[in-house]
Amino acid sequence: MSLEWAGVVLAVTTFATIGFGHVLVRRLQARYGTRPAIPLFLAGGAVLLCSILVAGDLLSGVLGISAVTLIWDGVEIYRQEKRSKREKTG
Repeated sequence: MSLEWAGVVLAVTTFATIGFGHVLVRRLQARYGTRPAIPLFLAGGAVLLCSILVAGDLLSGVLGISAVTLIWDGVEIYRQEKRSKREKTG
């Protein structure tokens, strides 16, 4: 019987990138406003392209999860900007 670790690796990757992205978005937005959004979108697109080009399924999955998280972090920077403005005024 052999064990398949892909599910565990992908789950840990998802958890880690979401957690890292949450902290990254808050810090980047506090320091730079919404300016980092476009670089995050572009980085996510580049990593997504890499996920298509690599040969290994597991590496492709890890890169794909990381790419989508980066793209979502770009969206979340704008949402964080709205939340922080709302906190300051209300």
